[in-house]
Amino acid sequence: MSRIRMLMTAALILIGSASAEPPKTDTSDLIGAWQLVSVETISPRGEITYPFYGRKPQGLLIYDPSGWMSIQIVSDPKPMVPKDDTRAGFIKSPTTERAAAADGYYAYLGTFTIDPQESSVTHHIKESLYPAERGQIVVRHYTIADGHLTLIAKFREMGEEHQRRLTWERAPRDSRS
Repeated sequence: MSRIRMLMTAALILIGSASAEPPKTDTSDLIGAWQLVSVETISPRGEITYPFYGRKPQGLLIYDPSGWMSIQIVSDPKPMVPKDDTRAGFIKSPTTERAAAADGYYAYLGTFTIDPQESSVTHHIKESLYPAERGQIVVRHYTIADGHLTLIAKFREMGEEHQRRLTWERAPRDSRS
């Protein structure tokens, strides 16, 4: 009888371990610098559009081991004005040129937390190009595969629910280091 009980217990253990979820991505895989590959907006019907950043934007996302993060995106096509390379010259530029530069750029910084069970990263925005984003907490679901990080966020915009899919690739190490 004890032998049957032992076999049943072993079977239950095997069944339980077989149905357990595979381990999630190691959260340390997020740490580092990522270069932007694409920003896609996906409609509820599955249509992919590029309404805000164009088809080939450039950008950098950094997750620091101390818990800080920052993101910068430059639209495609890149803003070409103002031409001045100083802060003072930028401020003196025509308002339309400064607006064009702001329209073609996006950035924020803050801290982040990771929920490996949900495969999500939460950005706690401290500062942003958009003042209304300061203090916001935004959740991005992530996957990492083949050196690419995909972040997906849900938004209500253009009158309906959309997903924004940002694809990043691991940034190469600077050869000067």
